[in-house]
Amino acid sequence: MSEEVVEHQRNHPPNNNLRMFHFTKQERAVLLSLAAVVSIGSALHVTFLKYPELKDIVNFADSPRAYPKVNVNTASAEELVALPYIGEKTAKNIITFRSEHGRFLNLEDIKKVKGIREKNYQIFSKYLEAR
Repeated sequence: MSEEVVEHQRNHPPNNNLRMFHFTKQERAVLLSLAAVVSIGSALHVTFLKYPELKDIVNFADSPRAYPKVNVNTASAEELVALPYIGEKTAKNIITFRSEHGRFLNLEDIKKVKGIREKNYQIFSKYLEAR
């Protein structure tokens, strides 16, 4: 190397503040959040593999064990609305159908109620019974 190059390097040390990527504050916040989500998800995955009984606790709120089965033939609108996935309109339709057609002979009959399709039935039938 020439003396001029060496002198220049001595007088102008490399700038450590130069970065390969430039991110705005918002972009850094998004990347940090994404890294946190991935880290937490990975930790939960490992925890659930090590302690499978924890899955039951996490999923308990959406399980049939959290809600006792409600008899669709005797339930009030309030009792039906208290169940997951059944709103006021659906509860009203169930009670109207029941008063017009009589008791549900089996739970499958609830699919005859206006607004209850197979998909809805599959979701909330685990919370109902027809006695």
